[in-house]
Amino acid sequence: MRILIGTPIHQKKDYSMERWLENVSQSEYPADFLMVDNSPGIDYIEKVKGYLKNYGVTKFRIIHLELPPEQDRDERVARSREVIRHEILSKGYDAWFSWECDQIIPTDGLGELVRLMSAGDFMMVNHNSWAREISNVPNYDWGVALIKKEALEKYSFLLKFGTDPDMPDTWEPGEKWFKKRVLRGGDGFIEVDGVIKPIYHLNE
Repeated sequence: MRILIGTPIHQKKDYSMERWLENVSQSEYPADFLMVDNSPGIDYIEKVKGYLKNYGVTKFRIIHLELPPEQDRDERVARSREVIRHEILSKGYDAWFSWECDQIIPTDGLGELVRLMSAGDFMMVNHNSWAREISNVPNYDWGVALIKKEALEKYSFLLKFGTDPDMPDTWEPGEKWFKKRVLRGGDGFIEVDGVIKPIYHLNE
């Protein structure tokens, strides 16, 4: 599978960024790498490029998305994911690896998700991590998830309030809304625990 690692980033996650980029540099499965920076201004991009240089990462792209400061975190993430979605569809990728910049995984993690997706012909494989701030609480947000392009062809991350009676009126449950649409469209996905381990969800 031709896969894009696509990740929204923000300067607030700088506490984990260098460790995460080291982790990305060690991934065994070949994949292209795109970050969408939604920090205010472009200064943070230069800092990230310094981290990338430290770990010998030369194949990457960073797109800056300047958003109004009043937009909350969930909307900023959704709009950044929309940039990634268009990149996948326009460049002919088979799937998107959603790998949040505060999650450290084993070097074979992406390969394991590909294996699971192929074995069950799933539209999406979503692996549990742990909540950053509450130990032993599972978190099925898209910290470590593989999503086929076919789902991204059908569904956007931008909410159009009022177009569906079940649509949330806030950006916060956007991932749940995406999953619901996948199921309503007749496709399947799987949420798994313990296949990739350990996963560290960094909080500091």
